[in-house]
Amino acid sequence: MNSIWNKQILILSIVSAFIAVAGIISTQKAIFGSLFMPVIFIFLLSYLERDLKLDIDYDIPKFLKVGDEYTIWVKISAKKGFGMLNMQLPTFPEMNIVNGTNVHLFFKGFREREKTMDYTIVTTRRGIFDWGEIIIEYQPVIGYKRKKLLKFPVDHNIEVDPQVKMLKKSQFQLKSNRIKPRNSVTRTGPPTHEFESIREYIPGDPFKTINWKSSAKISYKENLMVNVYEREGLKNFIFYVDVSPFMSRGSSVENPLEYAITMVLSGTKYLLSKNYNVGFWPIKLNHLKRNEFVLPSSGMDTFNQIRLSLLLLESKWVTEKFTGLGSSLTRIMMETRPSVMIMTSLEKGNLSRIENISSHLARFKVVPTIVDIRAESIAAKFTDPRLGKVFSVKNYNLTKNRLSSTSGRVIQWDPVNESLGRAAYRLAMEAGW
Repeated sequence: MNSIWNKQILILSIVSAFIAVAGIISTQKAIFGSLFMPVIFIFLLSYLERDLKLDIDYDIPKFLKVGDEYTIWVKISAKKGFGMLNMQLPTFPEMNIVNGTNVHLFFKGFREREKTMDYTIVTTRRGIFDWGEIIIEYQPVIGYKRKKLLKFPVDHNIEVDPQVKMLKKSQFQLKSNRIKPRNSVTRTGPPTHEFESIREYIPGDPFKTINWKSSAKISYKENLMVNVYEREGLKNFIFYVDVSPFMSRGSSVENPLEYAITMVLSGTKYLLSKNYNVGFWPIKLNHLKRNEFVLPSSGMDTFNQIRLSLLLLESKWVTEKFTGLGSSLTRIMMETRPSVMIMTSLEKGNLSRIENISSHLARFKVVPTIVDIRAESIAAKFTDPRLGKVFSVKNYNLTKNRLSSTSGRVIQWDPVNESLGRAAYRLAMEAGW
């Protein structure tokens, strides 16, 4: 760019010298006066080709809910420079622009220029969206080849939560259909300081519970021993969510997975209000990252952890065979025997996996409630209703009997024809909320 700039200065200087020689030889005042034109051009170039300086201010939300409408504005202050600016503001496929535009073109003249741009978005899907960067293309008036592409990083995320149904306790005052096991106090809540027994260490046990004296006595077995303490009388509830591709049938914003996430968040908020310990696990892989599941606990911190885990949840193929519940979940099942609800959409492709999970839970005398979210009516909203025949025809009695053999109770939910509130009422009766 410096070579282009130097070349322009050199050409104008040569033209100015040539005109000056021609004016002296011809003694014509008009020609001699034109000597100043290249000088003026050189002055204009030196003024107009100054580096552009930009200051950007913006108002971008941090938290939104699906269906919310918000107006985003960006204010840009341009100093120095002389040319056209084309600014492109970030947007996402999950956000519809209903008013204004995210692309703006304006001219920067001699004076300092300020411009405020805004556009209104409507969120259509939950998730965490990284705002990324604001892209500005600067085209100087003089010097076409010196076009610049400026990128301004914006360190900002937008968390879009699904619409959570506020379930009222008055809706669930009827007696549950489920016979609840008479677990002792030592198996239902968080640990206290009252000693109960000693057992072998399981991955996930707190280090502070290790009994080093007992471990040293049986060191020949190379096993650590931990102290088991009595637990408070809080109930435990765990949500399991299937993330197989069968959960994504429909559209990107309306499918069994999205309905399952809304149900889990609504149920979590309700159960936490009743002082339950609530946990969450995705039916994904045998080895999960720590931020992909939530251990049963209470309070708003637990709700926020489950919310963040669900915002990042996406369906994917699972090729790894299911080999067990994992050490953390196994320990929880052994000690607390929680209530478990599995959110899925049963098909031939994932039936065996759900059956294996139910079988593993049955070893700990845990009877899961399996919510089968029917995808046929969801897909029919976005395609030809006759395409519903493409889905495998379910023999629900056979499926129910097959899962009942592993101590699983199957409940169907058609979210198109039954609202979340009514479905939650039925599920509460079965799951013992």
